[in-house]
Parts: sequence; C-alpha cells; structure tokens
Amino acid sequence: MFDLLKSKITNFIKDIKNSVKSTVSGAGEEEAKKTVKASLESLETEKRQTLLETPLPQIEKEKMRAEGTKEGMSVQLTERVKAPKKTVSEIPSKEHTPKVAAVETHERITREGIKDEKIKMIKEKKERKEIQEKAQEKETQEKTKIIKIKPSLVTKLESFVSPSIAIKENDIKSAFDDLELQLIEADVALPVAQEIIVELKSRIIGQRVKYNELDAFVKQNIVDSMREIIRQEHFDFISFVRERISRGEKPVKILFVGPNGHGKTTTIAKIAYLLKKNNFSTVIAASDTFRAAAIEQIGEHGRCLNVPVIKHQYGSDPAAVAFDAIKYAESHSIDVVLIDTAGRQETSRNLIEQMKKIERVISPHLKIFVGEGIVGHAIIQQVSEFNDAIKIDGVILTKVDCDTKGGSVISIRKATGIPIFYLGVGQNYEDLVPFNEEYIISKLTSS
Repeated sequence: MFDLLKSKITNFIKDIKNSVKSTVSGAGEEEAKKTVKASLESLETEKRQTLLETPLPQIEKEKMRAEGTKEGMSVQLTERVKAPKKTVSEIPSKEHTPKVAAVETHERITREGIKDEKIKMIKEKKERKEIQEKAQEKETQEKTKIIKIKPSLVTKLESFVSPSIAIKENDIKSAFDDLELQLIEADVALPVAQEIIVELKSRIIGQRVKYNELDAFVKQNIVDSMREIIRQEHFDFISFVRERISRGEKPVKILFVGPNGHGKTTTIAKIAYLLKKNNFSTVIAASDTFRAAAIEQIGEHGRCLNVPVIKHQYGSDPAAVAFDAIKYAESHSIDVVLIDTAGRQETSRNLIEQMKKIERVISPHLKIFVGEGIVGHAIIQQVSEFNDAIKIDGVILTKVDCDTKGGSVISIRKATGIPIFYLGVGQNYEDLVPFNEEYIISKLTSS
C-alpha cells in the first residue's frame, strides 16, 4: 500500500544522508576521485591515438598477393624488383616450393582474418552491452529520481571544524524542487505538495545535525509535516448516529453519492454491516434506478446481511424510492436509512440535477461521497464538484489497498476541506477502517 510515495520519502532521506556524508568527508576525497578519473581518461586517449598511428600491417599486402588481385600482382612485382638476389643456400628445397609456401601463407592469413573478425565481434558485443547497461541505468534513475543536495562551499568548510553540519537554504533548494515533483507524481495535489515543502523547509533550514542522527532527524520532520497536513477532527460515525437518534431524529437518513463503478454499493453494504454490529437496525433504498443490475446487486447484499431493501422498477424516480424507504423505516421503527444513488460523473449535469432533487426531497442527515483512492488527482475535482452541488459532509475512499501511490489520501482533506470518514481496504464487509492520520503515516514511513 502506498509503495510509490513511501519509496519517494525513503529515497529523500537516504540522499540527504549521503550528501551530508560526502560533505563531512571533505573536498579532498572528491578531488582525488577527479584526479583518478582524469588520469584514466588521459590513458584511454593515448591508447586510442597509438592505435590510429599504427601503419597498415604487412599482412594486408600478403593477403592481396595470395588472393591474386591486380593490386596483389602489383605488390608481387614491386617486391620482386626490390628484393635482393638469393644465393644457392637460400633457394627453397623441393619440400618447400613456392606453391606450398603460398598455400601456407593463405591459410595463415585466413586464420588471422578469422581471429581479427572474432576480436571485432567481441568488441562490438561488449560495446552494445555497455550501451544497453547505460540505458537501463538511466531508466532506473528516471524511475527513482535521485534527489541530490549540493552543499555550498561555506557549508563544506564548516564541516571541517565542526562535528555537525548546518543545513542552509542554498544546500537544499534543488533537492526540494525535485521532491515537490516526486510528490506530484505520487498523486499528491500540487497545493498540498507545495505546502509540504514549505513546512519541511521551515523545520530543516538552519538546523545543525550530527551525521549519525540525520536519518532520525529527517524522518521525524517528514512525519511531523505530513501529520500537520492531513490532521483532521476525528469523526465518530457510530456516535453521530446514536446522538441523532437520542435527539428524536429517527430514522437517520444517509445519502451516498459518487462516480459509477467506484464501489458505492459495496460501501453501503459495509456501512449496513457496521451498523448491525453496533445494534442499529437499517433499511436500504435502491435509488439507483439507472444502472443495469444495480437493484439486483444491492438486493443481494441485503439478502446476505438480512437487511430489507426498498426498490422500484428501473427508470423510476430515485427520489420516490428514497421517500418510500423513509416511510418504511418510520412505520417499522428502523434506526437508519441508507440511500444508494446512480453513479454519475461530475460533468453529467442531468444526473447532478437529479441528485439535487433527491437531497431536497429527503433532507439527509449525512451526505457521503464514495470514490476510488486510486484515481489520482481526478478525485480532488470530483469531490469539489459534488460538494458544490449538494455540500458533502464526508468522504469514503475505496480500494485503498490497491493504491501503490498514496498521494490522494494525504491530499484530499487539505485540497477540499472535507474530512475522510473511512477507508475501504478490501472486498469483505469488515474491510472498512476509520480514517486515522497515524495509520496513514505508519504506512508511508514503515521500512
């Protein structure tokens, strides 16, 4: 859960530590590395120059002569003219005739040619492998986006005379610019990412930290910053229902809205299960008369939970279904009415108007937006549009167990001002956990 955002935070902590370690060790080590690198580059350059200046090997002439080309004939003729006359002792014997020598030369040239080709192929293969490895390394770096802190010269000099290092704004500027981009990649809303950066800077800049305490220092400040960003007043759903009933507002009417396919119907079943566990009676209004099989789906949940479901035909007025469910609850002394609605996008104006009508007819005590935690930045826009239409009281985020990024959870509260009531973490009825900032932080910062 939240693997991407967790990895961004972990990388950020490691890079600050590595950067400071490099600073504490001094500039001398860095200069030594540069000198060694320059020497190796110089040696490689001289080697290449030597190879370029090497004359064409004599073997090429022998190859042309053996192949019998015009150029080879020319070479043979030239060498005969230039060659000194041989003495009797130098004349080859019958066992070593010119014809045999030519064959041996040709074979030798062929062997050497094959050897050269093999060497060439090995070199090319090695070069291709190096290029491939560099490409893979670059791709990996792009994915993890390493954050580098570049200490100023003053900071480096300070490290020589003190066991701790003072973190200055110039040292961390580029690192925090990179961190902001990475938070956005992890689905943190832009305003929230910027606020996290501002909060972190205010905590870190000017602080003096010992190297062996740096990990704990950075991690604690990230935790404190995120806690400040996502902190919200705790909402006790069961206490809310109990209080309303004690005030004589029975049945408590709860309206569920949100985009199609985001787990709204399943979430209603989970809430019904939670209420039943706490000894509250419930009835469900199947007011989604728009989506095919929606009535059957909520009906099956009602059967499994032994909860009555009030339904009409498809195409019926959803507000009328909700109204009938409330009347049923009143006549049967049922504590809570849970009202399902058709899934709709925030851009579907007709369905949004229909949703407004349901709200006017039933006057719900609680209006809950149900949306996927895995849709990224889009959920901020969705919550805002639904809130503009009917004033949302709270949010339930579904499929949080599938969210590898995690940014939506920490940004929705700050971006919209609407509290998160519950997180859906599975398909079972009990897989609904109350929102708790400590739970989120533990998931983001655990090793």
